[in-house]
Amino acid sequence: MHIRNVFLSTALIVISFNMSFNQNISYATDIEGLWKSTDEASSLFAPGADKVALLIKRDSTKILTARGFFLKNNEFKFEWEFNHVQYDSIAQRISILDSDLDTLICSLDAKNGILKGEINNEVSLNFVRAGKNLEIRLFHPRIPDRSGQISYRYEKPVQIEDGLKTESIYSNSIDPSLISNLIREVIDQKYGSIKSLLILKDNKLVIEEYFYGYNRDDLQQIRSCTKSITSILFGIALDHHKDVRTDQSIFTFFPKYNSLKCEGREKIKLEHVLTMMAGFQWDDIPSEMFKADDCFHFILSRPLETEPGEKFIYNSGCSILLGGIISSLEKEKTRVFAENKLFKPLGINDYIWETHKDGTLQCGSGLSLRPRDMVKIGLLVLNDGKWQDKQIVSKEWIRESTKPHVPESKFFDYGYQWWHHSKNNLQWWKEPNAASPKEHDLITALGHGGQYIMIIRDLDLVIVTTASDFENGHIARSKIPMAIEKIIPIFEGDRL
Repeated sequence: MHIRNVFLSTALIVISFNMSFNQNISYATDIEGLWKSTDEASSLFAPGADKVALLIKRDSTKILTARGFFLKNNEFKFEWEFNHVQYDSIAQRISILDSDLDTLICSLDAKNGILKGEINNEVSLNFVRAGKNLEIRLFHPRIPDRSGQISYRYEKPVQIEDGLKTESIYSNSIDPSLISNLIREVIDQKYGSIKSLLILKDNKLVIEEYFYGYNRDDLQQIRSCTKSITSILFGIALDHHKDVRTDQSIFTFFPKYNSLKCEGREKIKLEHVLTMMAGFQWDDIPSEMFKADDCFHFILSRPLETEPGEKFIYNSGCSILLGGIISSLEKEKTRVFAENKLFKPLGINDYIWETHKDGTLQCGSGLSLRPRDMVKIGLLVLNDGKWQDKQIVSKEWIRESTKPHVPESKFFDYGYQWWHHSKNNLQWWKEPNAASPKEHDLITALGHGGQYIMIIRDLDLVIVTTASDFENGHIARSKIPMAIEKIIPIFEGDRL
């Protein structure tokens, strides 16, 4: 592991023992279990991870094995790839070689219960025993009972004072076995590591299930679903500024950076930013942006890969620019605008929204919400911008922003920071790829790792998932076929 370069893997590595079975067996027993790096190690890791966990356990042949996990806020992010692990019985230490040929060497301080480690004999990386909660969040969707079985019994979502109404799924004449089968497949990880699954039907929450020890009070990183919420905020701002047009130059809103209107960037219009067609060279979120003193300057100074309007290039920088435009139009910080115009009206009282070091709001991926509040966002879109009896954002903007504007691929179209999948798109999870003439339009806020807000208008349906499938894009995207093939059919027969 280069200290700031993280690699992904699902490899399970064997720890070999250079001793007889009876030699120093107490030490071998003591090192088993789950370990978590100490706080002083936090500065070692790249953005997106702040801790390491090590799982040391025996496999079915009684040989010790080890796995490494990178964490953020005690949540699983991705695995740490090991090439070789060895136990030295004489020195009583474990040596781990990773895919970058860096070496982590750990020795057990049994008296203090610490694994004392060093990377390349230079940087300390110590571990302490991890609590039961972390073990659950990494490995156990649901805890088995004493017989080793995991049972499921449907319960109506609890009615709390958060603005959401709840109802029993059986009020919709739903076959109970369909729900049980769905939750069983989630517990069996058929659709990855889903942390929460919530379903709203006809303006009422009918399914609210949490896994891996999570509950309704936990804030969860929604990643790029943040972009779609930024789109809603942008629509609210445009409702106040009717003179703004999507064909305006992006530099209209950033006059401070007019010196960058050259080399083709002068052709970038607001519509190009809304649809990810600005043409900037972009590799998701370049690491250099985190170091930049001026986030907007970094984005607007990027060289062009294509002519503006020519090609879809997914770009979190475009979303950050939209946040800057909101602030420019409203003459206040985007976070304050969001608080007053969206979150407070929807009763979203607890959230985290990260900022760049220069104070710029991370409108591309920096928001953490509770899953029930994600449902509120979906319900707002389902009801064309209206929350209860108040129009939060215009119906015109909701309809315009969520309709297809540009093709992202054969599988998705893209609106104004919203994804769109319909019968006109192919289903990538089937061979051969084909479109389905029976498919419903699926409007989606999509976040890395399996964070989804899915709206199906003609069924009055909202589906929310959060997950920790960061290392496997195919598994992360499996929430779409889960919705289309497993959830939607449950409710299709309910239409009158």
